[in-house]
Amino acid sequence: MSISLVVLQGPSASGKSTIQSRLGLPRIVTWTSRPPREGEVDGTDYFFKSRSEMELLYEREQMVEMTEYHGNLYGTPLQLIEDIVRGGLPRSVILDKAGAGRLRELFRDRTLLIGVKSDQEDCRRRLASRGHSPEEIRTRLSSYDDEIAALAVCDLILNNTDGNLNKIDLLADFIREGLRKGDGASLRSDNA
Repeated sequence: MSISLVVLQGPSASGKSTIQSRLGLPRIVTWTSRPPREGEVDGTDYFFKSRSEMELLYEREQMVEMTEYHGNLYGTPLQLIEDIVRGGLPRSVILDKAGAGRLRELFRDRTLLIGVKSDQEDCRRRLASRGHSPEEIRTRLSSYDDEIAALAVCDLILNNTDGNLNKIDLLADFIREGLRKGDGASLRSDNA
């Protein structure tokens, strides 16, 4: 069976979005209950939904995963993922460890789980360069050790340091080629 879902997980500011863009796969657009920020487009950045709509789908077990962050819900509807799996074309998504684990549980044969790690100080520096306050940085990195430990279940773990970007680009080419040929499942750790 071929891989349809490339899931990236790791600590905040570890470089998941950078690696996702370097993979060049269409991105799975997830849902959020927060209002759009300036310049964000519904259906492109997120699907902006009401909190009550997301909670109702979650209660009906129609969300693959849902998490609350800074008072807003973020989640992935089950129907969206089922449609992607049926369509067969690989797509990528960034999820936290719980969401990644749930997606793997539901779609094991169709999922490639990529862990992204970076030194905690690099993550702190990246968050500061994005304009986050010291308190926001502390909050976002409070789960750093747990997120790093959770990478042990990933098929691949990428060490995203500034000096590794060329190696990551080569690995992204390798992953894309494996997915294009339909043998992306050979990248999974349980097929080694």
